[in-house]
Amino acid sequence: MVFSGWMIVVAGFFVLLASWGSQFAFGVFLIPLTEEFGWDRASTAGIFSLSVLLFGIGSIFSGRITDRLGPRLVVGVGGIFLGGGLILSAFIQSLWQLYACYGVLMGIGVSAGWGPLVATVSRRFIARRGLAMGIMSIGISMGILAVPLLASYLIGIFGWRISFMCMGLITGAIIIGSAYLLQGGPKSRDHVPYGEKISSVPPGTGSASSNPLDIVTEDWSLSQALRTRTFWMIFAGYLFWCTGFYMIPVHVAAYGKDIGLSPMASAAAVSLIGGGSIFGKVLMGFLSDRIGPQKVVVINLLLQSLCIFGLIGSRSAPSLYFFSTIFGFGYGGTGPQIPVVTAKFFGLSSMGTIFGVLILSGQIGGAVGPLLAGKIFDLSQSYALAFFLGGASVLAAFVLVLLARLPTRSSL
Repeated sequence: MVFSGWMIVVAGFFVLLASWGSQFAFGVFLIPLTEEFGWDRASTAGIFSLSVLLFGIGSIFSGRITDRLGPRLVVGVGGIFLGGGLILSAFIQSLWQLYACYGVLMGIGVSAGWGPLVATVSRRFIARRGLAMGIMSIGISMGILAVPLLASYLIGIFGWRISFMCMGLITGAIIIGSAYLLQGGPKSRDHVPYGEKISSVPPGTGSASSNPLDIVTEDWSLSQALRTRTFWMIFAGYLFWCTGFYMIPVHVAAYGKDIGLSPMASAAAVSLIGGGSIFGKVLMGFLSDRIGPQKVVVINLLLQSLCIFGLIGSRSAPSLYFFSTIFGFGYGGTGPQIPVVTAKFFGLSSMGTIFGVLILSGQIGGAVGPLLAGKIFDLSQSYALAFFLGGASVLAAFVLVLLARLPTRSSL
């Protein structure tokens, strides 16, 4: 009999495909919008920045609700916000309207997906948690791979307005439909977590097992976690990582056009980030269950940093595609494993709330990164300094996560 938790993984796959794919397709809309309305890149990229910031703020509330009621209602409502935001974006006539429709509604909608899903999967899996998280998050990769190309194709045929409308209808239908497959709440007793018999770190010991599959059984509340150095190191690391990471998918299509590539060829660089991340999520999901999620995150943060520095010197399609693909691989090995690190350090009872706060830190960085890169370009007509700062930011995240240690009660 197939373990029912895998159905949640499949449903989460489609939710993340539709939500993140639609959000990251914004980079493809950047040039058509600036050309039609005459907006500068910083102001236009600020729409995406607002979206990811609200993603972070909303994740605190969606995580808390999921801890109490389960993910089905939260994810379903998120689908309504996402689909509605995209459809309304098709009718905008001014910048503030796009901020409201895409920035606000999309941000709230996306916040109802990632945090609730990772909290739910973490509770349903003890063994194979890294692999389950990696498989589910392949939906993000597939979304980033396929949706920007789809959006670019639709824009080329119908224009950006009809493209927004089509994406809204498809996105809303996929997410709302998938939400019905999300079973049970966090307090359900009829679902036994996969691998529940695996040994774990004894409560109160504060020491890590030599087995990377072992999961901490002692749970931390949000208020307790906030009093540990470990939490703030992860918080800062998440912020620095997302500051550098989000610069790339938002601006790499515009960067490709600046170095002479066609719009479709430039959009391919965004899609290759998604394609590369598929392999990163699968391979690093297996590796996480063998060497532990923290080591996997550290390896892949370093890899992303080097790729961002490599993009600075890219002046041709092969070079741009190479660094975009390897950057995506590193991203794929990082994102799904951060919640696994969080579960290992702080337990599961308040996972939705704790990880919701960590998502906020990442989305603050995600809001700053694209806006900063757009402003630097507007002032210098070059992305060189922006990408340098992005690479340095991800390198800082590498150091913080490398030095993080399992928290202990004695440290409170």
